[in-house]
Amino acid sequence: MPRSKRQLISQEFGSYHIISHITDETPLFTEDEKQYLFNLLEKLAEGFFIQIHAYCIMGNHFHVLATVLELDAQEAPKEELLHRYRKIYGNDAEPPGGSYCCNGEVIPDADGGIMRLRKRLGSISRFVQEFKQDFSRWYNKKNNRKGCLWRERFKGVLIDHGVAELTCSSYIDLNPVRAGITVLPDKYNWNSLGLRVNKPVQAEKLLYPITPVNAFDHGNQGDELSFIRVIEGINSLEWYRAFVYLSGGREIEGKANIPEEIVESVLLCCQYLNIEGKFQRKIANFSHGIALGFSLLIAKIQEFQHRKKISPHYFIDSCWAATTRVLRK
Repeated sequence: MPRSKRQLISQEFGSYHIISHITDETPLFTEDEKQYLFNLLEKLAEGFFIQIHAYCIMGNHFHVLATVLELDAQEAPKEELLHRYRKIYGNDAEPPGGSYCCNGEVIPDADGGIMRLRKRLGSISRFVQEFKQDFSRWYNKKNNRKGCLWRERFKGVLIDHGVAELTCSSYIDLNPVRAGITVLPDKYNWNSLGLRVNKPVQAEKLLYPITPVNAFDHGNQGDELSFIRVIEGINSLEWYRAFVYLSGGREIEGKANIPEEIVESVLLCCQYLNIEGKFQRKIANFSHGIALGFSLLIAKIQEFQHRKKISPHYFIDSCWAATTRVLRK
């Protein structure tokens, strides 16, 4: 059975929650291997037109929340395209200027390969392909191993800009807590919150984190605009960290959570953040659905796929945070 065509989303409307597992369910990645994956993420983020909002590297899979800047790639000058290409493939690398025919000859592109390069560097699929293939080659050589490392093609859940991205980012940063690896999400070495708290300079170079203004300024009207003016003055890292802690304190069957006393201490210190109680409803299917976001985005996907319309579902108690539940494949 042929696999379904991957759904794409423009940088104007949303981002991707990228998830990929290795073939073995048993955690295999050592600290060195997680470090290589992180270094690879840094390198590719410099080359591709992509903004990394959040990530987490676990023992047998990884998560990345990212916006692909395909419109920026289409407008980029040749010099920038070549600079980015060489960030990925080396200072002496030359991008292909055409396509190969069956006899091995190159059919040159009329523009010298510029449009081909724009398409490559503005592609979410190419970004993940490079990420996984580079790591596979290195991992197999290091461990004297042969064969496929990754279980299947990556999952790319479409995430609407705004509250849905904030919620997904928290979900990603809480992975090591839910797995029982650590009690506190910012004490884990291989997620975006840990990087932001413990290595802020490095985090600033790599990440485009979801701030409170990013999360709540999509589709606001009337009274909600006053809320935006209030949160603009809040330290965005502390606001987000408190949001993650409150989210992680919520109990989920079969999963670990942040201890109640720690959550209470966060509440005492961060009452001014105005986010108590905003993450009470369980949001499932971040990893197994097709999309999560405001009704307009979901409606477009439903129409494209000829699916039955799904009514809005409120996962945060506010009219401007109304979202539609995740669509299952």
